[in-house]
Amino acid sequence: MVYKFRVLSDEVEGFRREIEIDADATFLDLNKILLKCCKYKSELMTSFFVCNDEWEKTLEITAVDMNDDPKAEPLPLMEKTHIIDVISPEAAANKAKLLFLFDTMCERTLFMQVREVIDHKHLLEPVVTLSEGNAPKQEGDIDALFNGLSDETSDMYGDDDFDPSELDEEGFQDLEEMESGSF
Repeated sequence: MVYKFRVLSDEVEGFRREIEIDADATFLDLNKILLKCCKYKSELMTSFFVCNDEWEKTLEITAVDMNDDPKAEPLPLMEKTHIIDVISPEAAANKAKLLFLFDTMCERTLFMQVREVIDHKHLLEPVVTLSEGNAPKQEGDIDALFNGLSDETSDMYGDDDFDPSELDEEGFQDLEEMESGSF
């Protein structure tokens, strides 16, 4: 069984890809074909998010589980997670939705949706069946994120007019007592 995904971007008008991939392939296989057809570097972190009908994230599938909380449930890994195990044929027939996080620093994604389920067909390798427009740049402009911060936010992080004599010495008394153990 083959799933045909349509891939779109909300950043670049005219960008569209369609990918056919065997339902038994892994998310790592899907990741590789997406990186290749968008001409993205493979060494940067990426993730898939399974979404509900309103595009709300319900499950993350990642290349590397970076969660360091021992009580947290481990995230499914791309290399061990088969597409059909997450997107059943019924979900695929109902136009299952995914987000592909390709820029973790700026949290930029591509929108993916199953457009067709092709029974009685198998593929050894995924295939790009449609490629229109240029993909969005892989790495966003981090400086632009910080340029948009307001003056109030910059005040929160300090400014050039800092005067240490403005500090209230009594306000630090509790801290000194905590450090000495007498708090």
